[in-house]
Amino acid sequence: MKLLLITIGVLIVLYLLHLGLTYAEGRGWVFYRIRPPRIRFTGLLEELVEPRVEYLIEEQSSEAIRADQAKSGEEE
Repeated sequence: MKLLLITIGVLIVLYLLHLGLTYAEGRGWVFYRIRPPRIRFTGLLEELVEPRVEYLIEEQSSEAIRADQAKSGEEE
């Protein structure tokens, strides 16, 4: 009988721990069931070979500014 009560007590503590970790994961405090994305080596290689979209947009906008400056310089 004593062993049954200890087993039930351990199961209740484990379930409460599970509920607490699930709550903390929902708040973003810990990673419990859902693992964070890992950085893959192929992803690093891809970033080195292909520039990011932000860089391309930034380059296009700076080219447009240079073109506008050159155009305004010709008009003067």
